[in-house]
Amino acid sequence: MSESRKSVESLITSLQQALFKRIDKQERTHRNLVNQVYSQLESLFWLEKKLSLKNQLPPLRGWATSPDVLLKLHSFITESKPSCVVEFGSGASTIVIADALKQNGSGELYSFDDSDEFGGKTQSNLKKEGLESFVNLTIAPLVPWLGSHLAPEDETPYWYDVKVLDNLDSVDLVWVDGPPGKTCKFSRFPAVPAVIDKFHSSSQVWMDDTIREEETQICEAWSELTKMSLEFFSLEKGVGVLSYSDENNVLDNKPNVTISEPNDSIVSKLDFS
Repeated sequence: MSESRKSVESLITSLQQALFKRIDKQERTHRNLVNQVYSQLESLFWLEKKLSLKNQLPPLRGWATSPDVLLKLHSFITESKPSCVVEFGSGASTIVIADALKQNGSGELYSFDDSDEFGGKTQSNLKKEGLESFVNLTIAPLVPWLGSHLAPEDETPYWYDVKVLDNLDSVDLVWVDGPPGKTCKFSRFPAVPAVIDKFHSSSQVWMDDTIREEETQICEAWSELTKMSLEFFSLEKGVGVLSYSDENNVLDNKPNVTISEPNDSIVSKLDFS
């Protein structure tokens, strides 16, 4: 066999191997996407069974909170029955939280949004569902944040103008899904410093979108700041949950309320921006 023929056959073999690897990778990607879609449809099905809404939820694609997270959030609230929930970034989560509080028959949600448009849509949806009495929704413009922050020193961080928080004595749950990342680097960091003096031993903080490195780093910084335990759950876009464990409980000894078991569905790495 000539050297040239051997070279050609070797090249063909290499190309075949590369092609088979590419096909296998595409098949695995396809299976992951199918599993992910199924997981979200399954979560949406159970979420809708739990909700007492008369109308449909806002769209839950793009960077809106995913059905799997909303299902766990609704279940957690109906089980733990918080009196005071604080939310940064309104939307579908506002409706879901308010519905859970309504089913509990008690509790109030303090929601903050910097957008007149999105905040107005949320307020309209709350009114359609008769949920206004459970929600104090504030359109809070973004103003310079003067406290500690993770942003570079040469960048001015911004945060919601949250004067309403001064009137709260205790916060049971904080849900963080804003402000937008374009606001500044580590834009969601002030959420915990803004309410840390209102935490008690059963307080929890939930951060959406922890498949993004920035949100993961913020959660880690919060854990160090508060001495709370941190756990990440591999939902579609990820969620980080901070709570006081027995070992890290620096407050009183009230029993902790823990999140349900994590969903092992595929974590999406798709760019929805």
